[in-house]
Amino acid sequence: MSTFEKISNYPHLWRRALSLIWSAAPGFTTIWAVLLIFQGILPGVTVYLTKYVIDGVVSAKNSNGDWPSISHALFLLILIGAVLLVSESLQYFSSWVKTAQAESFGDHLTNLIHRQAAELDLSFYESADYHDLLERARGDSSSKPLALLESIGAIVQNTITLLAMSALLVGYGWWLPFLLLLGTLPALYVTLRTDRRFHNWWKSTADDRRWLNYYDAMLTHSDAAIEMRLFALSAHFRSLYQAIRGRLRADKLRHLRSQSYGKVVAGLIALLTAAGAVGWMAVRVLYNLATLGDLGLFYQVFSRGQGLMGSLLGNVGQTVNNTLYLNNLFTFLDLERKLTSPAIPAPIFPAVVRGIEFKSVSFHYPGSQAAAVKDFSLFIPARKVVALVGVNGAGKSTLIKLLSRFYDPTKGVIEIDGVDLRQFNIEELRQRMSVLSQFPVHYHAVAKDNIALGDVARKPDDIAVVKAARRAGAHDFISKLPGGYDTLLGKWFVNGTELSGGEWQRLALARAYFRQAPIVVLDEPTSFMDSWAEVDWFDRFREMVNDNVGIVITHRFTIAMRADIIHVIHEGNIIESGTHKELLESKGFYASSWESQMATAKVGNFDGKPAEPVSAHLGADSFEL
Repeated sequence: MSTFEKISNYPHLWRRALSLIWSAAPGFTTIWAVLLIFQGILPGVTVYLTKYVIDGVVSAKNSNGDWPSISHALFLLILIGAVLLVSESLQYFSSWVKTAQAESFGDHLTNLIHRQAAELDLSFYESADYHDLLERARGDSSSKPLALLESIGAIVQNTITLLAMSALLVGYGWWLPFLLLLGTLPALYVTLRTDRRFHNWWKSTADDRRWLNYYDAMLTHSDAAIEMRLFALSAHFRSLYQAIRGRLRADKLRHLRSQSYGKVVAGLIALLTAAGAVGWMAVRVLYNLATLGDLGLFYQVFSRGQGLMGSLLGNVGQTVNNTLYLNNLFTFLDLERKLTSPAIPAPIFPAVVRGIEFKSVSFHYPGSQAAAVKDFSLFIPARKVVALVGVNGAGKSTLIKLLSRFYDPTKGVIEIDGVDLRQFNIEELRQRMSVLSQFPVHYHAVAKDNIALGDVARKPDDIAVVKAARRAGAHDFISKLPGGYDTLLGKWFVNGTELSGGEWQRLALARAYFRQAPIVVLDEPTSFMDSWAEVDWFDRFREMVNDNVGIVITHRFTIAMRADIIHVIHEGNIIESGTHKELLESKGFYASSWESQMATAKVGNFDGKPAEPVSAHLGADSFEL
């Protein structure tokens, strides 16, 4: 985009920013605008009264105690004092209004950013460009609409004041307002030039700032605390952090130094211009061509006028500068979802009657040339527990993302009871699924609320929460917590209680059960459980899935063997299917891995000898056990 096109887009960005502020705080914005007008007029009134105050005081001094002259001077002094008091009061009130406006707008904008981040497709989160844009949008850009309003407000206020001052100044010479402009043009040039350079530098360093956030998290977050100490990584990450900070700090100071040099030169030019004009008026006073009141008025008008002109031009520069940042914010807010619901969606299914079918599905992730799955076909019947097993990267988790419609297939279709997923409303479709990810989130909330997060649209029900906890095998350890189901979990906040990995996983299972969805998908649901707990857990799971569809992604054969159907996935395709018994009898891939696992267990546990590594029995493409 050319410079002209960027500048021509400024009015559109300004209108949009002002509309955003108005929608957040219409009342405070109206009060702010009214105060702006009064604050713009009052300085002109003050300067205008100054001439009469000075002339009145001089007249009273030369009146030899004439009371009318003295009382007139006192009246003028009281009047100008009242104007100054009102002006000062309006400043304080305006500051309060702007703070209230800023608070309302900050909450409104944060809500917009949170909503946009939550509604965007999952593919955005897998793009570095998206994270750079998010960093710029919620960084300085989030404060720029208010800064833009402030600078535009200052332009309006200073323009009103400057027009009043100019009206007084023109009486002494038509050329004086142009002299004000001439003295402040260098400052405008310096501001525009340095602000654009600084913005370009700031934009180019978004990736560096994200690295800083990452290194900071590694040094301060509890998830990394153990390895930071075990491997003595703290000094290493501190040095990486300080290296980037040192470079950014040096670059920023260099930009500010260049800006300061330019402003010193521009200020000197403005000072010489003002000195020449004041000297001109002083000569007029010496030759009795003007009064002391005229000199006082002129001095204030010219000095304030030059300051106002400098501020006005500076506000224009700030407006342009804020506009540059606003483009990042609105670019983020304008990101559009690619996955959308149809205008007239198909009725959502209350239960799965026949099953789920993948028909010749192919898919590759955005930016990747390799296919995650290719010509993949699979039927998952209702009222069955199906296990998907395979090596890491085989495509198992990708299938769940496609089923949840976080992505659409590149080719082929996925149907539930013969209806293409794309015919359903996305939110309603996901509401009919209960998915437990491989690494579930540890929500810092009380235990019962943690479970109830499985379905926030559902009315809180303690009985249903306990029932879900019992099904997941979580009731016993929750009951033993200091506050039972009212215990705050996690150690981020005061009085929080930490759980073990297996307990967190059981809690996540309870959350999945609480949802009561007809499709239940569990990704490595027992990865943190001991083998003794697996049997009990699976029996509970099968009972829950009795009338639903149950899909389990697992590396553990002790879980897979209990499924009704096992599908072995390799390089995005199914290479074997059947029950545990059928797969063992087929003497294929599954059987080979099972026999290796059993042989390892026998060597390690029954012969009294150290167990050989599983890799000694399995090939490079074997399962991770």
